[in-house]
Amino acid sequence: MKRTTSALAVLAAATLTLTACGGGGDDSSAAAGGEGLAPDQSERCTEDRAGGTITVGEFSMLPSFAPGQGQYGVRGGAQSAAVYDRLMVWNPEAEEFEPKLAESLESNDDNTVWTLTLRDGVTFSNGDPLTAEDVAFTVGLHKDPATRSVAMTDAMQIEDARVVDPLTVEFTLANPWSGFPVALAGTVGEVIPQDAYEAADPQEWASNPIGAGAFTLASYTPDQEVVLEPNPEYYGGPVCPTLKFIRIPGSQGTYDAFQTGEVQVGFLRGATFVNMAQSDDVRGFEEIISSGSVLNMNSGKAGYDGVLTDVRARQAVAAAMDRDLWNQRLYDGEGQPTSALVAETSRLYDGQEGPAYDVDAAKAIVEELKADTPDWDGTLRMLISDGPENIEAGVVAKALLDAAGFNVVIENAPVSQVTARQFTGDYEIVIGGLSTTDADLASTFASAMLPDGATNLTGIDDPELTAAVNDLKAAADVDAQKEALTRLQEVFNEVQPFTVMANAEQYVTVSDTVGGLTPTVASTVLYDGAYVQE
Repeated sequence: MKRTTSALAVLAAATLTLTACGGGGDDSSAAAGGEGLAPDQSERCTEDRAGGTITVGEFSMLPSFAPGQGQYGVRGGAQSAAVYDRLMVWNPEAEEFEPKLAESLESNDDNTVWTLTLRDGVTFSNGDPLTAEDVAFTVGLHKDPATRSVAMTDAMQIEDARVVDPLTVEFTLANPWSGFPVALAGTVGEVIPQDAYEAADPQEWASNPIGAGAFTLASYTPDQEVVLEPNPEYYGGPVCPTLKFIRIPGSQGTYDAFQTGEVQVGFLRGATFVNMAQSDDVRGFEEIISSGSVLNMNSGKAGYDGVLTDVRARQAVAAAMDRDLWNQRLYDGEGQPTSALVAETSRLYDGQEGPAYDVDAAKAIVEELKADTPDWDGTLRMLISDGPENIEAGVVAKALLDAAGFNVVIENAPVSQVTARQFTGDYEIVIGGLSTTDADLASTFASAMLPDGATNLTGIDDPELTAAVNDLKAAADVDAQKEALTRLQEVFNEVQPFTVMANAEQYVTVSDTVGGLTPTVASTVLYDGAYVQE
């Protein structure tokens, strides 16, 4: 049976639903905001609302406007989507994918061939028309390792992007993938104009992009500030405000700035701050992120050959982590500590369990490693970003690991440097997190754990783990996905490329003076309908 997603009629697929809730509760509406706190999405910008500025406090700024950098809201996805727009969007409240730059997306019976039809009359900000050729070109960019796209793993699933006519593209996938729309709802769906890109210098493009989105770039100060102005030729109608994105280290600083009115939208991460905002009845969009807080362990990326290449060391780290203590120290007991890959709130959770806390077992492994490796004294170098919450997390992690016989040396660096160093393998152990979406967990797990995964930050290359991830991606329905996730968890517990500490809770706060925002995958917010109100 064909699956059809059109601008006029959207058919929700059971395998593509999103269920999330906050604070460990079971309110399934929380993906769109805390109970009663989701901003009204029924109104949009109109010509009489034009003007004003919305200032947004970001957790981490977009590294650059080069293709493939804006996948996640926690990493500047809203900035990228505002300039480029996206072919598809995920509607967390309706639990379905919907077309945006696209007019429709239709699959064949086994989800190996998908046909995309573009909206007619869409132009890029330079006046060039959006065509199927541009879509196919964009897929090629993401598949090219030189682009360093965070969505390369998704793009590599596309064996062929065939241009049928100026408005139609046929995607042939390497394997069946019922969750394929998630790729086009992310950065692969941010279409790059081929002619303009090939005529530009890539370095210049990174700070002076051309897209089909509602905004154009007015100014760009790396890792500090991005200012976007309305695109008067936007296909979606009038665009009202100027957008100013600024980096504020840490969620506490962001929430303080939100309360004083310095920012009208703020990205908060962590149960303490999510609960704080919801207790203050602050409107916002919430999402629970499975595996959202992890310790990444370098398994050999970029030539690393230290102790963590030994699976026993990674297992010791996992066993040394008292996640309940972590939750008490960092989140006053209000978070969601777990060692499992999948949150209990996920529609795909089926009792999967991660490794247990066992400090005695961890100590025994560390002693064994020291005996087998006389020139290793237990030292681990832990890289920590400079946000206050991450600094505290580093202190807790160090205490737990030291208690198991490790000797942790902490190195602090700005979050932009920590992010970059994870991608280049310039670390030994680092606090990080996955940006999963329940719309399609397989996409993120594949990217993080396959040998050629775009966000495989650890360098893990394990055949059993690879097979388990591929089985999950091929699973056609919810029951099959649950079974595949259970098998993946079993293999993951042995291999431990990273160890899960907790689910992450993310909340995008929205001032009463702002309307027309729309949430989509990975806590990314779309601003094409945004306006400033009295």
